[in-house]
Amino acid sequence: MQVPVTLKVSAFALFVMGVYTYYANSIPQLQSKPPEELSLEGGNVTPDQLVKAGEEIFKGKGTCEICHRIGQKGTRAPDLAGVGARAAKSKPGMSAKAYLIESLLSPAAHLVQGYPAIMPKVDKPPIALNRSEVWALTAFLESLGGTVTVKLDDIPKTAGAAPAGGAAPAAELKLPGDPKAGQAVFMGKGACIACHKAGPIGASPVGPDLTQIGKIQTPDYIMAKILDPASMGTVAGYPPGLMPRTFGQTLTAKEYLDVVSFLLTQKGEGPAAKK
Repeated sequence: MQVPVTLKVSAFALFVMGVYTYYANSIPQLQSKPPEELSLEGGNVTPDQLVKAGEEIFKGKGTCEICHRIGQKGTRAPDLAGVGARAAKSKPGMSAKAYLIESLLSPAAHLVQGYPAIMPKVDKPPIALNRSEVWALTAFLESLGGTVTVKLDDIPKTAGAAPAGGAAPAAELKLPGDPKAGQAVFMGKGACIACHKAGPIGASPVGPDLTQIGKIQTPDYIMAKILDPASMGTVAGYPPGLMPRTFGQTLTAKEYLDVVSFLLTQKGEGPAAKK
């Protein structure tokens, strides 16, 4: 009895998916410690010390290097070489430090042409810098072609603070999804690995690398990007309109939450972190 060709193809596809799943599950998961908070309030710090602290935040807790480069065009965000000088001319009547502070706390207020509004507020999760860290990071950015003039008093007291009324900060959003099941959707039914890489899974350069997406984006952004990709803008360096807009119809509600939960776990090392 001859086996139909379609059955052979289906069996081969299942075999490939099984191999991918086994390989991904066999890779040990790295545990990372949360970055320590920096506190400079009330301390006597020199501009050089402030800039150095800001550079460490830029490369570490701030996760800025995932998207930005200095002296080299990045794929997700503008080159920051000379930003300290450019900021002083970006908006008439606005100083460099004021422009940079607002760009960090309200990124959508100052979009660079050609780049969508994908940068989260740095004092809110998932980055969650405190007031001292925003101060140091601003000083570092000012130092890139400009003169460091920012003072702690220039940073709003609400930056990185708990909500008004003494309430505790909002708890981190926990989705009722299963990351492991989401990984299976990412590799299988969702066919995400056809365009994206997520840690050791996938290798295609068609779409952005998602290895560190959980570090730099909010659950709201990831959820919206899956259901309505065009509404969230196209990551610079990639052609628009490639990501399907049909996942809301093809995935079940559980599969959708599972794949979002999987993407939120993607906080591993990428090229910038290894560098």
